[in-house]
Amino acid sequence: MTEPRSIAIVLDTTAVTAWARGSVAVGELLAELDDEHAAAVLPLSCLVEAAHKTGMLEQARLDLLVTHPAVFLLEDAADDWKALAATRLLVDRLDLASAAWFGLKCEVDVMTSDPRWYSSVNGGRDVLEFEP
Repeated sequence: MTEPRSIAIVLDTTAVTAWARGSVAVGELLAELDDEHAAAVLPLSCLVEAAHKTGMLEQARLDLLVTHPAVFLLEDAADDWKALAATRLLVDRLDLASAAWFGLKCEVDVMTSDPRWYSSVNGGRDVLEFEP
């Protein structure tokens, strides 16, 4: 039986896109999480948006991310639609709203290359910025 992992971070679209393009920062973080038996949440909408941004050219790398033992691909719950709608008003995109909402629900930071997107969510305190 596999032990449950604790959620440590949420990957937003920029983190997923960076991973697809070979980002050392995102790769190192995932390796550390795996070593610590922790996990990253990957919102489905961020994966879809990253696939769109890379033109599906990096599909093999995205497949690796989805199957990474420290990554959990999650969909937004239908019951969360009001919270997502309110969060989208703050961040102006559904994929970012999903990342922010999972961060709030799981009480963890969102990994992003642009923390300005999240400045209106919880005072902008819940982000981990990385250099792409």
